[in-house]
Amino acid sequence: MINYEGQSLLIYLVIVVYIGIRRLMPRKFRKTRMYIWPIAYVILLLLFSFQLRDYFILLLLPPLGVAGYFVGYKLLESNKIEFFFKNGTLYYKWPYSITLTWIILYIFRTFLDFFALNCVTISIIDLLLAFSTGILISASTVTLRKAKNFR
Repeated sequence: MINYEGQSLLIYLVIVVYIGIRRLMPRKFRKTRMYIWPIAYVILLLLFSFQLRDYFILLLLPPLGVAGYFVGYKLLESNKIEFFFKNGTLYYKWPYSITLTWIILYIFRTFLDFFALNCVTISIIDLLLAFSTGILISASTVTLRKAKNFR
């Protein structure tokens, strides 16, 4: 029988895998999606990071997120996001590397939460998640900007 923690881990993994698979496929462009998902990513990052109660790590999250944003913006500005129409509806597709990086870090961080490895490892993953969250936010920004050309 799986204990409560095992059930919670399984539920998290199912959700992450489901979201990950959906994010790897082309998606219908919706402006609201470009705002809702970045907010969700930031909330998840903060929920994880506040568990550590390490204020130094919390102070490092915003600068790393901003750095990730600028790196992502530079990378994605050069037409890495694909757009196409299908049945008159605009679709977009982000590069696999962006989505996979965030998913892998998120899954790893979830495992660390359940198996309580040392705080240093958890802090490093949180900082990497902050950087990758910045990249995801820049992907939404670039997608919004470039989608205007197709409307």
